[in-house]
Amino acid sequence: MKSETIPYRQENHGSFDAEWPLQRGVSGWWYITGYFTEEGKPEKLYSYQFTVVRPKILFFTPWILQLAITDVDSGKHHFTQRMKISDPEIYVTGDSVKYMDFAWLKRGEKSMHLVVKADTFDLDLLLEKGKGATWHADDGVLVMGGAEDPKRRTVYYSYTNMPTTGRVVLRDPNGESRTMQVNGKSWFDRQWGPYKLVKANTHWEWFSLRFYDDEEVMLFAFPQCPYYDGTFIGKNKERRLVRDYTLTPKGFTEAAQMKFSMGWDLVMPGIKEEKYEIRPLTEGQLNLAYFELIAGIYNPKGEQVGLCMVELLPGARNPQSAINSTNLFKKV
Repeated sequence: MKSETIPYRQENHGSFDAEWPLQRGVSGWWYITGYFTEEGKPEKLYSYQFTVVRPKILFFTPWILQLAITDVDSGKHHFTQRMKISDPEIYVTGDSVKYMDFAWLKRGEKSMHLVVKADTFDLDLLLEKGKGATWHADDGVLVMGGAEDPKRRTVYYSYTNMPTTGRVVLRDPNGESRTMQVNGKSWFDRQWGPYKLVKANTHWEWFSLRFYDDEEVMLFAFPQCPYYDGTFIGKNKERRLVRDYTLTPKGFTEAAQMKFSMGWDLVMPGIKEEKYEIRPLTEGQLNLAYFELIAGIYNPKGEQVGLCMVELLPGARNPQSAINSTNLFKKV
């Protein structure tokens, strides 16, 4: 099937549903991060990820798929990634994203249905739309770390609070499998624009804070520029921009001879309890061209008040000369 494409529109973009398909001439992605526990075992926490990316890198526009599950207690990480220039079974329509037989995301009126068949795990999840979607930044137009360049822009919206239920199958190398009925929460991102993904000096650190009281904060930080943006989404859907915040790394880790921040002190004046520690719950992993992990959110009393998925790009903490983005893509 052929993908449905639409023009790239920035300040005059369409609605959430209208902007679901592929925008011509720019990069774009459909990205889900979430967590769940097995029914009857609320202490066993897992995180998961689904990503389909169509990057525009010079004249190179591959389709990239990334699928992951992490067992937070054991640290065991299951990861599958694929890259194809084209395939008739890879396409985006007005209500779905299909990547061969590996993954299919279907959008409905009140929910999304995600089906994944990876090397060592399967997912069959229903993601309710919860309190709905929100635009980030200025009516969805996010400056990507450099206001002087009009091409450093993406249009960005999220469903930040999606109650999630379904079935997960885990398979070990011996072929044995285990099936779990799960409950959790997911966060869906749709983002697209002319921003150049290989511009290492405008690589970002992204934090999606999911508080247990059903409020969320999205933070987009560009340490090298520096430039900071963010959004607070209240439990009653109220939206506030969050730009006056500080995010201070407590330490660093290394992967593929690059360093990534690890553990953070966060201060957000006027937002909830204002001061938080974001404390990694796993060691994290380098997935193709970014480092990802799940963390706990702790208030000034030391109480865990939520969970946070973190995405760190290499250029955020590494000199541009140390990164060859083209070689990173060759790992697929």
